[in-house]
Amino acid sequence: MSTLKVIRRVAGLAAISLVATTASALPANLVSNGDFEAGNSGFTSGYSNSGSNTTEGQYTVASNPYPWNGLFISSGDHTSGHGLMMVANGAPTAGQVVWRSNSIAVASSTNYFFEAFVNNVCCASPFPGNTASILEFSLSLNGGAAISLGTKITNINLAGTWEGLSTNYFFSGGGSVVLSLINQNTNQAGNDFAIDDVFFGTESTVDPTPTSVPEPMTLSLLALGLSGIGLLRRKRA
Repeated sequence: MSTLKVIRRVAGLAAISLVATTASALPANLVSNGDFEAGNSGFTSGYSNSGSNTTEGQYTVASNPYPWNGLFISSGDHTSGHGLMMVANGAPTAGQVVWRSNSIAVASSTNYFFEAFVNNVCCASPFPGNTASILEFSLSLNGGAAISLGTKITNINLAGTWEGLSTNYFFSGGGSVVLSLINQNTNQAGNDFAIDDVFFGTESTVDPTPTSVPEPMTLSLLALGLSGIGLLRRKRA
């Protein structure tokens, strides 16, 4: 093997080592079936599960909002664009739970992060009384006071755009928690949405800065490879 090939291989290995040592741990999602790829499982709902939509307060798990409701748009899920999502015709009833998690164990003195992606799915074409969809959700922990996740008012021409709703919560004591996602929109027209990629996890598992640094030997090999390439170029010049 030529000297140039050896230097290139050493430099390449050193560069790979540099990339590998800067990777950070990803947080674990404590929500079961948060992306809905396992279908209608891992959660409960105050809405009724229906194979086709005939009234408000119904939901399904599908790969497309259409044709579950013939007025809904055709749209892909948030995860991959071709997976599953929860689709609902919002109930005009205040405080009704759309999605509820199973019991989740939490640690004491730990900060947790919640996020869910929502999508206005109304409508494929305008109809009287509906010019915008209001996506308004809150999060309740163990049936307690709801935490607002904000309001998104979406023109029907922008239907199909996924919006992230999130909040933080600090648990001073350990135990378990049940998360409830509540639809706060009580309008009858345009109160239609999809939900996907529900996440709940501890922020302590996220490391925004690398904790590992390249070993001295790795840096030496990289420096040797780069300097060797420079010497060869000078000799050829």
